[in-house]
Amino acid sequence: MMHYSHLAFGLLVSLLSIEFLGIKNKVLFVLIVLFFSRFPDIDLPHSKIGKKHKILSSLLNFIFGHRGFLHALYVPIILFFIIDLINYEFALATFIGYVSHLFLDALTKAGIKPLYPLLDIKINGPLKTNTFFEKIIFFVMIVCNVFLIWNYFI
Repeated sequence: MMHYSHLAFGLLVSLLSIEFLGIKNKVLFVLIVLFFSRFPDIDLPHSKIGKKHKILSSLLNFIFGHRGFLHALYVPIILFFIIDLINYEFALATFIGYVSHLFLDALTKAGIKPLYPLLDIKINGPLKTNTFFEKIIFFVMIVCNVFLIWNYFI
């Protein structure tokens, strides 16, 4: 999926999570979810986040490849437990944002390997990245986000 789809979905799941989880620091929660909804693509040097951190991105791509270890479920779980030592809400935001990214990538034809490198099981769906259908999904997410923001804040 494209970066804008990850951001729109990250915003959607963060807005849905705020009330359900009783989040107190709503703005920071949303910002952390948005950051981590894009973070796994740091292993792709030509991604939006990869371009901003070229050396780190190239190194991670060299070591793990794209949609390798950074697209496995271990990373958000490890990050959750580390950040939970500091703040539980921030840990939840990190986990939700990261998993939202993995969920969308699992819907694409390229898919993800959620248990890589231990198990070579791949989850993939029917969507092709950067197509008209992805843009329709993006538009629907934007409409849902506007509706939720309108109901929460206005």
